[in-house]
Amino acid sequence: QDPDQTAGIFTVRTRKHLAKIKRWDRANVFTIAVYWGIGYMVLQVLCAQLTIVFLSWIIERTAKFGLYTVTGIMMVIGLVMFLLPPVPGLPVYFAFGIVLSAQGNESLGWAGSVCYATGASLIVKMCAGAIQQKIIGQSLSQYVAVRQFVSVNSTMMRAMKLVVGTKGITVPKVAILMGGPDWPTYVLPGIMRLSLFPIMIGSIPIAFLIFPTCLTGALLYMASLETDTGNPVYPWVGTVATITASITAMVQFGSMIIAAYYLENAADKRKDEVDAMEIDQEVKEADD
Repeated sequence: QDPDQTAGIFTVRTRKHLAKIKRWDRANVFTIAVYWGIGYMVLQVLCAQLTIVFLSWIIERTAKFGLYTVTGIMMVIGLVMFLLPPVPGLPVYFAFGIVLSAQGNESLGWAGSVCYATGASLIVKMCAGAIQQKIIGQSLSQYVAVRQFVSVNSTMMRAMKLVVGTKGITVPKVAILMGGPDWPTYVLPGIMRLSLFPIMIGSIPIAFLIFPTCLTGALLYMASLETDTGNPVYPWVGTVATITASITAMVQFGSMIIAAYYLENAADKRKDEVDAMEIDQEVKEADD
């Protein structure tokens, strides 16, 4: 066995990565890291909090309407919010769980209203995903600068195209669609000009993320209900809501980890297939 392959505590591949890191311009890396930190605060923290505040206002304003009227209002608002790049999906599902369960529990029951909220959320998610891919992403794909910006010829993007473009429902495909950020996850397939139908089919299991989120919203609404004497109507729901919120977080985080694993695995183990994929010549010429 070649001693160069076994020397040291790191593998050959890791040593190559470390060698590249040592050649980085550290001042430039730290500057970019600060910009990414600012971007994260704006997009993931401030926008997420503003989304929650806005949806709380919507919950209050729609309290007097009937179930189907509220459903229509929430679906329009949810669709618009999904089309905004900074808005995450979980607060939207959470609001659906609160609002539709509050309006529908008398006619559908608590279990039925949670399932109803899950179905409505999934429909909105699928419609938003189709618009993001076919209208936004495919329109942006006409511009070479956009395709160059997202690095359509990079190994990782081609690996993503290989995995997400697979027909049917597979674990790697579902993990990427479920674990990735809502807006770029659906716009990127449009930029890469992938077919819509396989993406929509692969998006159906997102219901396993939507359901516990809607359930958490419904449980928190139930926890707010009190009897005439001021005692909670359902004293146990606060604990269950904490459990379902934890399940939601685990599903989301687990999907992100699995997505990263399968993307790396596709880039490494399916390298021949990735390399055989057609190169975007216009982007290649622009890069050169």
